[in-house]
Amino acid sequence: MAAITPAFPMTRGRRVALVLGVPVCLALIVYNGFDLVANFGEGKYAVSYALPAGAKSLTLSDAGGQVTVKQAPVSRATLTGTARYSLIRSTVTEHTVGDRTTIGNHCPLRLVGDCELDATVSVPVGLPVSASTGGGNASVTGTTGPVTLSSGGGDLSADDVSGPLSLSTNGGNIQVNAITAHTLTASSGGGDITADGVSSATFTANTTGGNIQATVSSARVTAGSGGGDIDIVFMSVPLNVQVSTSGGNITVVLPANGVKYDVSASTVGGGVNDGELGKDTSSKNVITATSGGGHITLCQSNSGHC
Repeated sequence: MAAITPAFPMTRGRRVALVLGVPVCLALIVYNGFDLVANFGEGKYAVSYALPAGAKSLTLSDAGGQVTVKQAPVSRATLTGTARYSLIRSTVTEHTVGDRTTIGNHCPLRLVGDCELDATVSVPVGLPVSASTGGGNASVTGTTGPVTLSSGGGDLSADDVSGPLSLSTNGGNIQVNAITAHTLTASSGGGDITADGVSSATFTANTTGGNIQATVSSARVTAGSGGGDIDIVFMSVPLNVQVSTSGGNITVVLPANGVKYDVSASTVGGGVNDGELGKDTSSKNVITATSGGGHITLCQSNSGHC
């Protein structure tokens, strides 16, 4: 009797595919099933902390929730909010060493289901705060002390802040308004940065690929993008401006008051339009603009645009 040839002979390549593929498929089935169970096993509970009276700084580490920081007429900082978890209850801990307090949100299961703390932090005048979230949005309002906000990918916002401010997100957008802090730093892994009414002495904005749009009264401005457009309108005469983008357009509008600038503008593939800008290589007011391929426009105007 003649041997029957299998319709799909077990070649070397197919054996390798089975050896590698079967465990991966089983792992995906287990993970998806566990994730489904975790979603049905979600829970939440209220959280409330009052920092010790002697606490002089607060650090908050959140696995992934929304964070709000605001100044309030209080004698010591407080944190209120809601913790969410899946299957196994999370823990929110407070630890104070000397005058420094740290609050952390910890979940035994991080890869599936929820693990987050939606928190509102109310701080007294001048208290330094550092708050991070794994991926949620974060905001700060009305603070006078140093504030550092960071997110693994959420949006960040700041309003009416006068203390030193640092904002960073791996991919979200950043929006700030009415910032009088001496120093303002905004960094995004790819989102847009929008700033309105910034009078910080030093303003630094960097994004990997998003756009930067700002209206400022700052002496020193550094703005960089991996490829987006940069538009900056100055309400007062700047001392030093450094603007660069890998491929986007650059527009810088300066007050029309006759001040001359030491200008350096170059682009690889676009054009440079700075003919109406007063120039003097000996000026103490310096503007440097570079683009990997976009157009560069520098002008003096009181209308807010060239």
